[in-house]
This record gives sequence, C-alpha cells and structure tokens, in this order.
Amino acid sequence: MTTWLTELKRAGILVFALLAASGCANLPGPGTRLDAEGLHNAIVADRVDYVRAAVEARWVDVNSSIPAPVYMEGTPLVTIAARAGSVDVVRYLIAAGADLNAMTPAYESALMLATYFPTDGEVSSRHEQVAHMLVEAGASVNSHPYSYTALAYAAYQGRDQLIQYLLKNGAQVNTGFTPAQAHVNTPLMMAAIQGHVSSALLLLRAGADARARVINGHTAAELAAKHNGRDLLPLLQCAEAAGPGQAFVQRCERSAAR
Repeated sequence: MTTWLTELKRAGILVFALLAASGCANLPGPGTRLDAEGLHNAIVADRVDYVRAAVEARWVDVNSSIPAPVYMEGTPLVTIAARAGSVDVVRYLIAAGADLNAMTPAYESALMLATYFPTDGEVSSRHEQVAHMLVEAGASVNSHPYSYTALAYAAYQGRDQLIQYLLKNGAQVNTGFTPAQAHVNTPLMMAAIQGHVSSALLLLRAGADARARVINGHTAAELAAKHNGRDLLPLLQCAEAAGPGQAFVQRCERSAAR
C-alpha cells in the first residue's frame, strides 16, 4: 500500500517531466540568480516565456541592461530584442512598460536597430514588424540632434518601405545641421554611400538638403562618388545646386532616370 508521501513524490516527478517536455523546466524561478547568457539567448530566440519568468522572478526588470555581444558593458533588453527581431519579446516589453527610447552604449535606440538589422541584404518582416510596434507604442522616431537616427539607418540599408513609414510618422530628414555642416552623416548621405537611388529620391522629395556637409568631411554627392553611389552623382549634384524642396522637384528628378 502506497503512502501519501509516495503519491506526492510521484506527482512531483510527473509535474517535472511535463515541464521538461514542454521546455519550461529551465525557466527562472523565485530566488534564482541572474543567468545573463541564458536570458540573452532567450531574447534572441524570441522565448517570451523565459523573459517573462525572469522578470517575475526578479532576476531583472523590463528596463534592466545585460551583457550582449558588441555591448559587453550591458544594453537594455528592448534593444537586444529589436536587434534580433524578436516580435513576441518586444510585444511583452512594450506591454510591461519598458522604456522604448532606452539606448545602447553606442547611442542606438531599439527602433534604430530594428531598421538596420539584419545586414544580409534581406528585408526581415520580423524586424519591420518590430519597428512598427515600437513606433505605434510611442517610441521616438527622431534622436538627439547630433546623432544618427532610425531614418538614417533605414536609408543606409535601402529599406524604402521603412523610410516611407518613418517619414509618415514624423521622422525628420534634416536634423542637427545647417547647410554648412552636419555632425554625423544625414539620411541622404547614408543612402548615397550605399548607392540607393530610390531611397535618395524618397528623402529628397521629403526635403532632404543635399548641401549639408559633415564637419571636416563630405557632402552626399562626394560620399556617393567616393563609395558605391556613382549612379547617384547627377541627381545629388543637381540637388546640391538647387537646394531642398520644390526647387529639387522642378529641376532634378529627371536626372535620376538618365
């Protein structure tokens, strides 16, 4: 005859087996210590169950920073999730009240990372979805006037749909510079470096100023000539001479088709 203790042990073994089979046996629990590598890997794998358990176990809160490749000094959870295109984790962090404008040590926001990655030339629907989620949840589409922006990152990758989306939601094409100087490469310069003609046209039509020059550096036309944008030279040189806005539309768009 089995005792109640034996039955209880059997029940415990069964519960453990069920948890293990469902992949939940290694979830964080109350009183456990932070496994930063495990948490990072879970975020990248979009394992929202693990991330939620880590927060509920008070390993971290939604605004904590943990070490990650490239950011070994620590970076906010939401930036890791955005860089990885982890849709479910980003959705959870938004709902849990994470600071969507938190920055990496390199001053990159989650939105910037979602517009930049992946870097293999393919447009990731997951990253695009993350970018939309962040904007719709209130993430800023603009950055500090003297830093790169999500629009600049999208322009560098030639992601025209994201460029249009960001412009529609208030992204500024001209920030942090006068016609004489810019502190960092503008979105137009980023498109010029990579030779993205359609992206450059979107930005110019939105009022991008081709006259801007990076401090002690180049204009968009000069960067195009130096890097991968020689096909853009007639367009950018015309835009530089015409100035931004309607003058560009009237004088320069035909040069893009030549």
